[in-house]
Amino acid sequence: MGKRKRTWGHMILLVCVLLSVYIILCAVVNPEQILPRTSVDGVSLEEKTEEEAVRMLEEEVRSRREEAVLTVSFEGQEYRVDVRPALEYDCKAMAEKVLSPCRAMFLLRGGHLLKSVLTGRNLELIPAIDQELLLEAVEDSSILEADSRTETYYKEENGQLAITVGKSGRKVDEEKLLEAVREAVLSGDHGKVLPCPAVEVAAEPVDLERIHEEICQAAVNATLDPVNGYEIIPSVTGVDFDMEYAIDLLEQAQEGDTVTIDLIRTEPEISTKDLEKHLFRDILAEFSTVVGGSENRKTNIRIATERCREIILNAGDEFSFNHTVGEQTAETGFKKANAILDGKIIQAYGGGICQVSTTIFEAALYAGLDIPERWCHTYISSYADPGMDAAVAWDALDLRIVNNRKYPVMLEVVYEGGLLTATFWGTKTEDTSIDIETKSIYDSSDLLKVTTFRKIYSPDRSHFFMEEISYSEYLNPSKRVD
Repeated sequence: MGKRKRTWGHMILLVCVLLSVYIILCAVVNPEQILPRTSVDGVSLEEKTEEEAVRMLEEEVRSRREEAVLTVSFEGQEYRVDVRPALEYDCKAMAEKVLSPCRAMFLLRGGHLLKSVLTGRNLELIPAIDQELLLEAVEDSSILEADSRTETYYKEENGQLAITVGKSGRKVDEEKLLEAVREAVLSGDHGKVLPCPAVEVAAEPVDLERIHEEICQAAVNATLDPVNGYEIIPSVTGVDFDMEYAIDLLEQAQEGDTVTIDLIRTEPEISTKDLEKHLFRDILAEFSTVVGGSENRKTNIRIATERCREIILNAGDEFSFNHTVGEQTAETGFKKANAILDGKIIQAYGGGICQVSTTIFEAALYAGLDIPERWCHTYISSYADPGMDAAVAWDALDLRIVNNRKYPVMLEVVYEGGLLTATFWGTKTEDTSIDIETKSIYDSSDLLKVTTFRKIYSPDRSHFFMEEISYSEYLNPSKRVD
């Protein structure tokens, strides 16, 4: 019985001793110093403070960043992927983590100390990876552009189009490559060459429509550039090819084959040399009227003439009298002279300029140009026969003439010695002649109705084409006014 008591006494004493020792161990632990045999990725932080640990880890991170450049291999070519900007190391958080056992509850600290002394503690400093910056790093390496396929290409030579069909190959699997790079970074395996994940891809189909769009164009006549002083814009030779024939050839071709297709070239009707030689060579038509009336009227005619002195129209261009001459006001230099408003003669700025539009109209008739807009006066004019005048009024009545010829034409209007002359210069492509005829009808109310016709004769005048140009109605045909 006494022996058993002694045994229990020894055991209690031992427990007390061990408990005392453990408490001493708990008390020995400094919450501001890292436990013994503690390291991060092999860097010993034993007995270091938090600040010291942060500095040591930051030094390690700087060294590790320098190594964070991967080499990726694709089809025998190596690409350098600099992932350093994508890595973020939280050294402070790691220092706090290695200090956490020291800062645990008092009675737990001794256990942490014993474990650290007996087994040691090594942690990994794992970086946070910014996925967007990682993608940027991969893109900057140019590896995503790598593609072992052979693209379809074409070239023009010896009047033919040669199309070489592309070949199938491999291209980078972007998603798997990013994952492989990420795993290599996390494992710290920067030294070895990383094989690039890839997928098999077929050759791009031949885009014949795109090729046609890139090399084919219609022939374009030489013309004049209104933006750059009417310098000559060179002509363009048309290029085309037989699409159906090309499609048949490509359907039979294998990858890597080259097919050749004849190019069809079309010369323009007006080449650069042709335009240089014949530009404004001929007088297409010329018409004159005698100017009378007041000095104000003559001043208005002189101003309108100056603004219509040299008007150049490329093929298809339109001349607008109102747009060219502009609004007639005192500020624009025009004077008051006779004009007609609602059947009454009044004094208006620009009175008399209808003689300029009329003279141009008659010249355009004989030049064979299109006249989409023309108006007659209320009364017969003293300077033009019925059906041969052209009334204008700002923002209401206009004279519009379109160049329906292949070559440019130039309108030249001159007012000298009391004579107003409009001349259309251009290039005659055939020796046709033009006659203008008018058909007049009086009705019972003193209204004169006139239809104006244009006859365009063949060179030998054996036949002609006749078109109706305009229809006019005049009040009081016996009364002629300026």
